[in-house]
Amino acid sequence: MIAKKSRLSIREIFGHYKLQTAITGILVVLWIIFTLINPKAFGNPYLYRSMLTIIPFTLIPAITLTLIIISGEIDLSFSSVMAVGALVMALTWKALGPNFLVLGIILGLLAGLVAGLLNGVLITKIGIPSLIATIGTMFFWRGVVLVVTNGFSIPLAEFRGYPVYQLFVGRLGGVIPAQFIWAIVLVILFWVILNRHVFGACIYYIGDNRLAAKMLGINTDRTLIILFMIHGMVAAFAGMLPTMEMATFWPQLGDIYMLKSIAAVVVGGTPITGGIGTIYGTVIGAIMLEFIETGVIAAGATGFWIRLIHGLVIIVALSVQGILRKEEILRALESRLSLR
Repeated sequence: MIAKKSRLSIREIFGHYKLQTAITGILVVLWIIFTLINPKAFGNPYLYRSMLTIIPFTLIPAITLTLIIISGEIDLSFSSVMAVGALVMALTWKALGPNFLVLGIILGLLAGLVAGLLNGVLITKIGIPSLIATIGTMFFWRGVVLVVTNGFSIPLAEFRGYPVYQLFVGRLGGVIPAQFIWAIVLVILFWVILNRHVFGACIYYIGDNRLAAKMLGINTDRTLIILFMIHGMVAAFAGMLPTMEMATFWPQLGDIYMLKSIAAVVVGGTPITGGIGTIYGTVIGAIMLEFIETGVIAAGATGFWIRLIHGLVIIVALSVQGILRKEEILRALESRLSLR
């Protein structure tokens, strides 16, 4: 009996990593295909340096969105929160000058925290489903941005070169984009939170069975509110990075990242149903989506092919996940029957 249980545990662990291996395998296959199509472009290190510059803009909001989806919720407002955080930063910089760059970043993060708090309260205390609540706040915060700016962009080129500016979007050693380093730091931080901290365990419990989580003594409302606040701050930070990279705030900031970040989470193996998911999968998903865009253009195809290949890869990845999960469930059932 003990030996059988030990073998079952090993199989479960192997099944868990098999899903991540499959996702990684799809990325490798894509890289091989694009390299064969255009070996000169994909043998050029500048192409990968460019990818390191743009991947964080999709990956960073997707990191905490992974935790949101694991908890069984969804957030469609984070793209607008990206714009709000960046707008607060840009307005502060313009009003107070280069001596207050740090203050602008702090206020932008606080704006994201407030937006996340609003989402959390609407969902947990008012009882509005997260899909509906965040659609409402998405339009609200985007409206705030458009009303404040009248639809005009805000140039920030005069702040380039300052140490704080370089800290976030400079180039480490003149090569590695600082935003990529920030993305790695956040990946490690939230991996630890999700896998080595009680807060991460609570998120998994809530996503798997909220009623059971409450019976275990987990304060589900407080956990979700804190989670949405964290996600709001990270989304605001994610909005600041492309704003600083382009040295311009534009009112539609974040729109192009919403579907890409959600797709990165789902392609990475985190189902919308909640209770399951990994940070590693989200990282691979974000790399995969950005790799497709770069690869299609480098291969000489028109931009119209990008969405087609995006959709094809998402369908393939989800199909592989579905097959692997069905096999895992069948093996678990067979093992339980054999134990009886």
